[in-house]
Amino acid sequence: MLTVSKYLDILKPTNRIEVFQMVMINKSLIDLEASEDSQKAIFKHLAQIAFDEGRIADIDGVENGLKDREMEATTGFGKGIAIPHAKSKYVKEPTIIVLRNNQEIEWNSLDGKPVNMFINLLVPDGKSNIHLKMLAKLSRQLMHKEFTTILKEGSEAQILEAIQNVLNS
Repeated sequence: MLTVSKYLDILKPTNRIEVFQMVMINKSLIDLEASEDSQKAIFKHLAQIAFDEGRIADIDGVENGLKDREMEATTGFGKGIAIPHAKSKYVKEPTIIVLRNNQEIEWNSLDGKPVNMFINLLVPDGKSNIHLKMLAKLSRQLMHKEFTTILKEGSEAQILEAIQNVLNS
């Protein structure tokens, strides 16, 4: 059986491609105790975290960017997980925020189920390549039960390590 620690060891990069040199995620960008009750509240919460950490210049601008992107197509990948993302002139640097909500939110997910785990990607305008690479790397991992288990049940440190390893693999 593959344990969480063995899975994290597998993800550890041996030869990193330094595409993701900047620090896109740290412990202050992870909130495992959110208690929001709507999609709009989730977007506001994510934008507030980004603003508080100096990652964005305008809360409303980023919140609207997330809402607009969600209207194009759902970011709910299934298994209770969504990856809301936006490119915006208000984003100062590529950022990943992880939010675990204590209640499920209707999200129009691909599997039709509500969501309570969010991996938020925020990228400055003009950084499409980073945006797409981050999204591809993270969404591929959602097929692995070990990764989704870490997201849903893991500590801040485990989630941080798993996401950093995925981005640097």
